[in-house]
Order: sequence, then structure tokens, then C-alpha cells
Amino acid sequence: MALHRLSELDKWELEHQDQDIRERPLVSATGAEAGVIKDLMVDLDDKRVAAVVTSLGEAYAVQDLEIREDRVVAHEGPISGGTSLDLAARPGRPGAYSGNVVQPRT
Repeated sequence: MALHRLSELDKWELEHQDQDIRERPLVSATGAEAGVIKDLMVDLDDKRVAAVVTSLGEAYAVQDLEIREDRVVAHEGPISGGTSLDLAARPGRPGAYSGNVVQPRT
């Protein structure tokens, strides 16, 4: 699976803009600050957000995230592998963020 930064995909956008979690703080399950979400990593084959990238340059799989009104909670640590992450094997957790759907711009 090749992932692409949504910020670099001029012809793609989130299906529902109100689900954009960029610029929200990311914290660990214990409340430790982990940066601010700066970009969304998109799997164009599945047309879904698969990971987020923080201001610290770390990536987190969306299935490990819990979206709250004022922040995003990461229940697992950052992942590695750049833009070719094997996220299909990562099981989601109950209540996890499922990833926004992306679509071609109209």
C-alpha cells in the first residue's frame, strides 16, 4: 500500500470537511503530548485516510486513534515505514477512528 500526503494531492479532498483532524493536538492515552496533527496519509486504492503525521514528524495509524472534541488520543505509539506502511495487518480497536473517506475533487 502506497500512502500519499493529502496536502500534496491537489485532485483529492476529504469527503466530509468537518472530519478534518489536522491542527488538532495528539496525545497519548496517558495524556502525554505527541505533537499536532499536520497531515493525513491517504491510501488512494482504498480511498481512505490510513495514518496521520504530526508536527514531530511521527506517523500514527488511524485505527489506533480516538477522536475527541478537543484532541486526538493515540492508544498505540508511532509507526515507522514512511509512505509504504503495512497497516492492513494492524487490528483496529473498539471505538477507533476508521479514517475519513477521500474523493476526487469535483
